[in-house]
Amino acid sequence: MPPRSDLGAPGTGTFTQDGVRLIGRTEPADTLDDGVYNELAALAQRCVTGFSDDRPVSASLVRSRLTNALTGAAPVLAVAGNGQEMTGWCAVRRPESGERRARLWGPVVAPAFRRNGLGTRLLETVVDAAVWPLVTTDVPADRAGAGAFFARSGWDALETVTVLHGDPGDRGFEAITADGVPDADTDAYVAAAAVRHAHHDPVFARATLRRWQGDARFRPGNLLLDPASGSLLLALSQRNEASSELLLAEVWSTTAEVRRALISAAHTSAAAQRLMTVRAVTRQDPADFVACGMRVTGRCRTFTLPGGH
Repeated sequence: MPPRSDLGAPGTGTFTQDGVRLIGRTEPADTLDDGVYNELAALAQRCVTGFSDDRPVSASLVRSRLTNALTGAAPVLAVAGNGQEMTGWCAVRRPESGERRARLWGPVVAPAFRRNGLGTRLLETVVDAAVWPLVTTDVPADRAGAGAFFARSGWDALETVTVLHGDPGDRGFEAITADGVPDADTDAYVAAAAVRHAHHDPVFARATLRRWQGDARFRPGNLLLDPASGSLLLALSQRNEASSELLLAEVWSTTAEVRRALISAAHTSAAAQRLMTVRAVTRQDPADFVACGMRVTGRCRTFTLPGGH
């Protein structure tokens, strides 16, 4: 397949001799073009297929995961190629206000180019360039080699999260959505919920809705509200050519009854949007998701790099 951007174009000189190019060291790079995100997404999709973190990976997902929503800054990105195509990449999203760590995604290495040290070179390149404490995205437990890779590289396991899947369907629950709610009211609602239910710092709480709106997958209709309790559920719809899902990204509530009602309402919304599956990733007890008919499909771990990174 020919490359969709100049990152892997033969003869352009965009790769260093060892096949790794760094973009955006300590200063933000210019906004990456659509072709780059398409190429990053295509390789990431190949690498998650068949594992518990298998999901539709599109350019909009990668852009959302890597771009700082508050500043629009592109990530610190290391890419590798063989002159014909992209063979691997690793990225760090710059931390937003209130975040203690920057988020690392990768290394993502094409199957045919693994076990030759490319993943290590990509990781070391972005770690050397990053100036913030780092934490990984979720690393599936069923991808044992990935966990061992981070352990060998000096990273410490931080926490375990649960991955669940459910089938869209009419659960008979309805919820108020942010559709039609004035922006100022939605902003105040989300900020109050962030402090009350998620225990975020007020400064971070006030920026929360802006962060969500900066995600290419965000739709006001997928922000479900329960005004009586001040609770909310944020869902993000994601599609690509092969599949689609509704990701339950945040559920903020102090009562199981409201949490379960919002989760059920999200399943109804997924059916109305003709999405193929509902997915949740939670650091808390998954009992409320299971009670709503979702099934545990995997466990993931996050890793952090001690010693100032």
